[in-house]
Amino acid sequence: MDGDIAPLPQLVEAAERYDAAVMVDDAHASGVLGRNGRGTTDHFDLHGRVALNIGTLSKAIGVVGGYVASSQAVRDHLIHSARPLLFSSSHPAAVAGACIAAVDVLEQEPELIERLWANTRRFKEGLRSLGFDIGASETPITPVMCGEAPAAMALSDALSDRGVFAQGIGFPTVPRDRARVRTIVSAAHTTAQLDAALEAFADARQALPELALPER
Repeated sequence: MDGDIAPLPQLVEAAERYDAAVMVDDAHASGVLGRNGRGTTDHFDLHGRVALNIGTLSKAIGVVGGYVASSQAVRDHLIHSARPLLFSSSHPAAVAGACIAAVDVLEQEPELIERLWANTRRFKEGLRSLGFDIGASETPITPVMCGEAPAAMALSDALSDRGVFAQGIGFPTVPRDRARVRTIVSAAHTTAQLDAALEAFADARQALPELALPER
């Protein structure tokens, strides 16, 4: 929700100290962090020290479904006991083919991830220059902190009126004083589109003097 990256090396060290297993749920890191989008475990070079790597195929991968990478023992256990596997229909072959094709793109076109991070840096810098608080985000997920929920929803509506979809999120999804407009860029965004979005943020800020944001 905040675009931050978990302190996985410290968590792994603590787990090893107490003989515990670590599970990484990479909903937002698959296709974004690590070499060719391999995820958080690869980002920190912790291969062999994480018991389960779990991720979704419906975000950066752009298809549907998910995956579990684990030892053979865990795999066998899940095949015989995991309800989503036992009581769900399998994906059509076309979905599996699309997932494989998406992974091929990540492997063969690393420039897409480079463009994603270039777009991320440009957008974050633009929001900061406008005086917006983007929290502790380190990833393409960039929250624009607004205080309470009514301010976040007002900013979201103002952006929508200006052709930018950025959803307002408030309590109980986030703490009462941590409402935000949640943004994310992609590799497909052009510089012109990012600049137009920043112009919309600047215009919306001027139109909402009640918005509790730092002075520029």
